[in-house]
Amino acid sequence: MQCDPQQGCILPSQSKHTATMPSHLKPVDIIFVTDPICSHCWAIEPMWRRLNCEYQFTTRYIHGGLLPGWEGFGDAGNGISGPLDVIDHWQHVADVYQQPIDPSVWRDDPISNSYILCKAALVVRQLAPSLESQFVRLMRERIFLYAENLSNEQILRRHVEKFGFDGEAFFTLLHSAQINSLFTREQHEMIALGARGFPSLIFLSDHPIKLVGSVSYHALKEALNAGNNPAIKPLSLSATEKLLRYNSWTIREASEVLQCAEHTARNLLLTLGFSITCLADIEFWQLN
Repeated sequence: MQCDPQQGCILPSQSKHTATMPSHLKPVDIIFVTDPICSHCWAIEPMWRRLNCEYQFTTRYIHGGLLPGWEGFGDAGNGISGPLDVIDHWQHVADVYQQPIDPSVWRDDPISNSYILCKAALVVRQLAPSLESQFVRLMRERIFLYAENLSNEQILRRHVEKFGFDGEAFFTLLHSAQINSLFTREQHEMIALGARGFPSLIFLSDHPIKLVGSVSYHALKEALNAGNNPAIKPLSLSATEKLLRYNSWTIREASEVLQCAEHTARNLLLTLGFSITCLADIEFWQLN
């Protein structure tokens, strides 16, 4: 395992592959290869939200699995061989990108694996496909802002039920052969697409473009428009409409999406009824 801003978190090469589209995937505009504990996936949220507020397009997540467990896991490039080693890496990502992260989970109650979280996202895809991205966002917030160990099934179940799912039914499916099979297929799709890094964003067209790591908004916009896809349409949303698309914001995300100073974003969030909490030493806003 190796992580850096240009490539994100990179899995070791598993086999030779060609960057081809798996035939069973439904047509979408962007494939987003991700993992709930990927710090670079969290770091690009401000730019990713801006893209979603500026353009209409469809996204398909692939939950590839970053951390199967700590035995045998390592990121030599960042000196990571155990949970405590992640603290400095996450803090560095937060400092560079100004997207808040509380890395204390790795000291106080370390996440044992991220595979269960990828599988949880797949359960949501099966039960309520339209809520998958919202659930992924929830997991990221609880991990990066609240420093919660969601690999602890009691903690995960609490949030699953607060989200509106029946806990018993959710966890029965989570540990089923069906979800294990779907997760294995997700990993095979990563290989077929030539995506070893988290995040990898593949913009589909006759000539697909793949972006890896912590990318800029300019790079995202350029890749989205490069294929001249008629299904991709610009949006003309007001500042209010943009903020009301989501129920929660870091101040970094709001100022990036609105392209304004933080105090301007702060005033509008207050006007719209968002409440402020200080998490990871930065403002986090939620709609009451």
